[in-house]
Amino acid sequence: MISPETTRAPELSDETFALFQQLILREMGIRMRGSKKILVANRLRRRLAALKLPSYEHYYRYLTRSEKAAEEIPNFVGAISTNETYFYRGENQFAALREEVLPRLLQSPARQQGTKRLTIWSAGSSSGEEPYTIYMVAEEALRALHWAGELAIVATDISREMIAAARQGEYSGRSFRAMPARYLEEYFDELGGGRFRVQERVKSHVQFQVHNLLRDDPPGTRFDLIFCRNVLIYFDRVNQTRLVDEKLAPALAPDGFLFIGNSESLLGGSRRFKYAQLHRCPIYRLSDAPAGEARG
Repeated sequence: MISPETTRAPELSDETFALFQQLILREMGIRMRGSKKILVANRLRRRLAALKLPSYEHYYRYLTRSEKAAEEIPNFVGAISTNETYFYRGENQFAALREEVLPRLLQSPARQQGTKRLTIWSAGSSSGEEPYTIYMVAEEALRALHWAGELAIVATDISREMIAAARQGEYSGRSFRAMPARYLEEYFDELGGGRFRVQERVKSHVQFQVHNLLRDDPPGTRFDLIFCRNVLIYFDRVNQTRLVDEKLAPALAPDGFLFIGNSESLLGGSRRFKYAQLHRCPIYRLSDAPAGEARG
């Protein structure tokens, strides 16, 4: 008969949680509040199980003292990361992309002089729903505008697990709860059992890579659009400003646009960006963007 002692779930002590808080801040730039102790315990429990470790203390030592620490840190980061996402999340922003932003980009001097390439960075892309939505909306809009240039998206996330899922591109159920039916018909292949896979022709335009927003250099420069939505809310103000002004601003083209989440704002938190006043959405431009390119 199995003893209750051997089946009891491990408990996360306040002392060990404090150590994890420091590790999360160091690796992810996120200041995890004390009220998140149960959430952290629940998310790390599967790593204990995967490594067959008996306690959170053992796991912390594994992360900080083991020869395999560097290999495990991405799994730790992936377990902590919040990955709630779905297709067409933030419909108002995709309306702004379609009706305001893309037409303005096509009218910019660079495009008028013959540049036939639009590049987009989806930062914090989770399991891929956002960058695939960006492609579908942009491809449809550019087709209507009779633009036949190249559309390329770089999608990054801190979690290896999420990047692997995004590359696979298979989805079902609630991932589609906000997406117009026409996109499902045009851009997906049905697999059966309520599952769908993003078509290969769409995948070919989206490059996924593991990336730490605060610690790594941007995956490119002169992006026409950067989507960094529902990411800033997890950072304190110092790291928000650092991310926006030191990482995103240098990666954006002079006439480009930055999209952040509907519950986020850069007002008072950035020296490099100004509010673009488009569709009442949290869309920003560089403060030294060409005159006459933004309203207000």
